[in-house]
Amino acid sequence: MSSAGISFGGLGSGLDTRAIISALMAVERRPIAALASKKASLNSSKNLFGDLKKLLSDLDTKAQTLRTTTDFLEMKAASSDEDVLTARAGSTATPGSYQIKVLALASSQVSVSNGRAAKDDPVFGDGTFFLNVNGTDHPIDIGAGTGYASTLDGIAQAIRDQGLDVTAEVVDTGQAGASRYQLALRSTTVGSAGTFSLTLDSGNAALGTLITEVNANQRAPGQDAHVLYNGVDVYRSSNSVGDLIPGVTLDLKSVDAVNPVSVTITTDAEETSKKIKDFVDTYNKVVDFVKTQNELDADGGAKNPLFGDGTLRSIRSSLRSIVGGSVATGNSAVTLLANAGITSDREGKLTFNQSKFEEKLGVDEQAVASLFSATDVGIAAKLSTQLAAYTSSVDGIIKTRQDGFDRMIKDAQRRIDQGEQRLARFEQNLEQRYANLETQIARLQGQGSALSGISSPRR
Repeated sequence: MSSAGISFGGLGSGLDTRAIISALMAVERRPIAALASKKASLNSSKNLFGDLKKLLSDLDTKAQTLRTTTDFLEMKAASSDEDVLTARAGSTATPGSYQIKVLALASSQVSVSNGRAAKDDPVFGDGTFFLNVNGTDHPIDIGAGTGYASTLDGIAQAIRDQGLDVTAEVVDTGQAGASRYQLALRSTTVGSAGTFSLTLDSGNAALGTLITEVNANQRAPGQDAHVLYNGVDVYRSSNSVGDLIPGVTLDLKSVDAVNPVSVTITTDAEETSKKIKDFVDTYNKVVDFVKTQNELDADGGAKNPLFGDGTLRSIRSSLRSIVGGSVATGNSAVTLLANAGITSDREGKLTFNQSKFEEKLGVDEQAVASLFSATDVGIAAKLSTQLAAYTSSVDGIIKTRQDGFDRMIKDAQRRIDQGEQRLARFEQNLEQRYANLETQIARLQGQGSALSGISSPRR
């Protein structure tokens, strides 16, 4: 296509000029295609380093869960009577045994009136009463001008609208006659801090009777939980007690003032093993990634963009050195991961023998924990330090490599853009030259026809 929008297809010369130009352009485009291929390879390499960073960050996360003894060792709690109380241990719990008697459960106060035949009968007139919650009086008005009817429903609504830690409702008991509807008040705060009572300020006898009934009919007391902990009386406002035994949560279920419950805290070998298995699996993903990048294709050539990459070799070497190194644990029989059932093959992949690990854990859990959690020299600490040098978003090795790829990608794109501009000029020049050629040939053909006509004999 010429700059004038006219296509010359060899009308004068008989040449397929478009095909010729396309062939010439294809030859000239080869360097640009090579640059585009290089750019795609650079992008792929950069993305692969992003994948590697994710794997290394995941490994660091797993290492962090093993970096201290309390992180490394999972604990479990056992109750001798789970009908009375259950226990849950966190990683900060320490082994031991505790004796606990549950003397009272924490509860919210519930108080009810006697039954009434109707819930919407305005028998309570105009009046005011006080709802005392944890020592503070709150006035409640019912009747004319208050917006609350002098009925059971009106009183319940007036209490609810106070927005206090006491809720009220009218319950349909299903009984026939005068006992069908009862006013029920319930504290939304568990324990003694949620206790309440009613006091009449002004009103008729029916309102006074209702208040007396509610105060008298306490169906559940507002009381704190009461336990005897190793001989000491302890009170809490909840039946879930998490601040009595460090790292342990007790859930109180029922009262037994006679028989103490034994709560025993021990190391949970199975859960600790799960953490080690997760670590091993995550570590092996890094090993597999590096191995994959160094695979050969069917012709013996590099199969992946990072084949033979020096950074990958360095990472693999340093990680193998750390997990294969010895740690001073205080027990000469447990200084290597292999001593605790974690072995390595020729490629650097780890294998976890859970039964051997748990056996060693039962013999000397502190030494096994120290393999990973010894301060500064444990495997978890060393890994975290090394991994930070790789994955730091400020000056990490992977960021440096990715920044380098970004610069090369940008340079390749710049050269591609320059090449495309050069090609556009080259194509325009070719089209113009072939257009000129066709014009010249057409002119010569015209002149030839004219000369042929002059030289022909007249009849």
